[in-house]
Amino acid sequence: MPPLAWRQVRPPACSAAEALARSVDLLTRGECPALVVHTVDPPAITVGRAQLGDVDTAAAAREGLEVIARPSGGGPVLWDDHLIAIDVILPAGHPLLPADVVDAYRWVGEAVAAALGHLGIEGARAVAPDEARAWPRGEASGLCFGGLSPWEVVVDDRKVLGLSQVRRQAGGIVQIGVPMHLDAARLARAVGAPVGAADDLAARTAGIADLAPEVTREQATDALVTALF
Repeated sequence: MPPLAWRQVRPPACSAAEALARSVDLLTRGECPALVVHTVDPPAITVGRAQLGDVDTAAAAREGLEVIARPSGGGPVLWDDHLIAIDVILPAGHPLLPADVVDAYRWVGEAVAAALGHLGIEGARAVAPDEARAWPRGEASGLCFGGLSPWEVVVDDRKVLGLSQVRRQAGGIVQIGVPMHLDAARLARAVGAPVGAADDLAARTAGIADLAPEVTREQATDALVTALF
């Protein structure tokens, strides 16, 4: 049987829980390789299951945000209209899904860096493992965009790409988050982060709209999809 062709899926807006379940379902049913561009409504906080207890759900509720455990790991992410969220779903044995989880991020980071370059953002680069692990920790280190993992993308040492990964017997999902703008203050309040975390997070991150104000969300999404697809 010939390999399945890539599928691009852009479903209508749904809840964060439904979006996460959709990608897992596509993987489980073998409907991959696929690239899914998600839009969520209402906004929410997603966080790795192991980190779920670190989030103050009462604080999130005061911000009007539900806290959703995602099947991958990692710190909390504010999933709102400003976040471009793309899942790359790959079957087991696919050449873009090596057994080494870190290696599976490399081509994604390099593709995102290239897409940012095509949008006119200079200096975007995927950070190699040794450099990423040496990134200084700050008050926002418990938040997804407050830390740096191998092959995530920075511009002038400000993080622009967040990555996480799901592995199943059927294959894997590489979860991609690129903000147009990150509301660091709202995220910090919503998770009960330490004092100073919002300022630290804002200093460590950048959104596409911050770096290239003339670029629309639609243009940025199309550039990312073209680079990844």
